[in-house]
Amino acid sequence: MSEDNVLEKKFLRIISIRTSSNAFQMKLKENDIIFSLDGELVNITYDDFSKELSDLKERKILTLYRDGTFFNTFVAGPLGVICEEVNSESITDLNSYNVKENLYLEAFYQQFEVFKKPGHTAILINTFPTILASFAPPLWMIQNRLWNFFGISLVFFFVLMMISPWLFFVGWILMSWYVGNSQIDILRFFYMLNSYRLSFIFCAVNEKEAQEIARNLDSKIDFNYSYLEPVVLED
Repeated sequence: MSEDNVLEKKFLRIISIRTSSNAFQMKLKENDIIFSLDGELVNITYDDFSKELSDLKERKILTLYRDGTFFNTFVAGPLGVICEEVNSESITDLNSYNVKENLYLEAFYQQFEVFKKPGHTAILINTFPTILASFAPPLWMIQNRLWNFFGISLVFFFVLMMISPWLFFVGWILMSWYVGNSQIDILRFFYMLNSYRLSFIFCAVNEKEAQEIARNLDSKIDFNYSYLEPVVLED
C-alpha cells in the first residue's frame, strides 16, 4: 500500500454509546477510534462495519485508539454505538501505527479487567479461569486476597468436618464445582462490594502487558505486585 493510500484512510470515531450495549459493557468511551479488526484496517462505513460484526461466528480482536494509546479488546457482535468518520491526516498516530507489527494473532490473548477505587491500588483481573479454583478454593481465595470469603469457608469446612468427614468431602466437592464455574463473577462481586468500579476492559498476552496498557490509559494507575515503575506524583 502506498503512502498516499494510507493518508486517504478514514476511521470510525465513536460519538455516542447506547446504554447496556456491547460497547457500554466493554467500557468503550466516546471519542474512541475504531482502528482495525483482527489486524485488518477498518476503512468502511459504520453500517457496513456493524453488519460485519453481526456476521461474526467467533470473537475477534478489535483495535482501538484512545488519547494517544492503542489497545485491543475482544468483540463478538455489533457495538451499539453511533460513529462518525475521521480522517487519519488529523491524527498522525493513525498513520504511523502498524497494527500487524503489534498484534500477534497466533498468540493467546486473554481478557483483563481493571477495577479502581479512589486512594487505592487498582485490581487487575484475568478473566481466563484458573484450575486452582476448581481443586482448592481456599488457596484460590488466598491467592486473590479474598479474606472475607476465605474466613467464611474455613468456618464452613470446620463445621462440616465436626459433623462428618463424608459431609466435609461432599462440601468440598460442591464448593470446588461452584467456585470453579463462578470464579470470575465471584471476583467481580467481591471488588464491587468493596466499592471498586470497573474502569477498563482489554485483552493482552500476559499480565505485564496488561499492566502496561492500563498505565498508558491512566498514567496514575498502580497495582500490587506491579511490573511498572512507581507512579510519578505531582508536586
